[in-house]
Amino acid sequence: MIVRAVLASLALLSAPVAPALAFSSSAVEATVIAPTRQTLTTPDGRAVSLSIWTAPDERGVVVFSHGFGGAPEAYQRLLSAWAAHGFTVIAPLHVDSQQHPDHSANGQVALTTRLEDLALTREAAAREHTGEPMIVAGHSFGSLMSLIAGGATTILGPQGDPAVKGVIALSSPGPIPVVVTPETYRTLTAPLLVVTGDQDIVPGYADDWRDHRLPFDTAPQGDKSLIVVAGGGHQLPATAEGEQFDLLVRATEDFLDAYALGDTEAKARLDALSAPGVIVEHR
Repeated sequence: MIVRAVLASLALLSAPVAPALAFSSSAVEATVIAPTRQTLTTPDGRAVSLSIWTAPDERGVVVFSHGFGGAPEAYQRLLSAWAAHGFTVIAPLHVDSQQHPDHSANGQVALTTRLEDLALTREAAAREHTGEPMIVAGHSFGSLMSLIAGGATTILGPQGDPAVKGVIALSSPGPIPVVVTPETYRTLTAPLLVVTGDQDIVPGYADDWRDHRLPFDTAPQGDKSLIVVAGGGHQLPATAEGEQFDLLVRATEDFLDAYALGDTEAKARLDALSAPGVIVEHR
């Protein structure tokens, strides 16, 4: 009963993310790639809608999981930038999305269907993009899904995917009783980039922005990076503008290049990252 109650309460993990329609004049946004749609079918017949940002010159694949109640298009600017950089982005629309035709705000349903959605999406990515390295990424509740794929162990047991080359966790979840414990990230050996801000508050789940540090602080040392943006709130990945958005794009693209492609120069740039109003840590 405790587990069921906790999973049901996951509906509070993140407020819905509205689509970011206003584009800044940043140079990193010069190439805008619109998503196409594809549908997968689960073994029990459930349809999973995918939004796909196809890289014109593909070098890798990112499987992305949106925040609770949100939708992939809310992150259009960032996902388009990754595609323009050479990484096709594939993002399922989860049933907790307010845009899903069979919308459910039940936390237990959201967790189990998300894990199924993303496993199917990774299988499709491996099948349709043969030989391309894969990174997983997500925002808020979606970052928990990506951390699980990267090797984190929750109450549901290990569900890591050995094909995953690295994890980008945008506003990772803080401790969640029973589900996310101090031991959850001890098994997270994949390279990790956590991005948060000092205003990244989620009442009841991250009452202190430092709660978002948990994966970075407790995962095994090695290839772990943390970026903290001054003034950055919970919706930073969808709402960042100007220099903040440029920083987010540069850091995540260097991570993609470093750990998907083995680019040592990109890793050196990530290791040396520095900007006003930004704290960067590595371990």
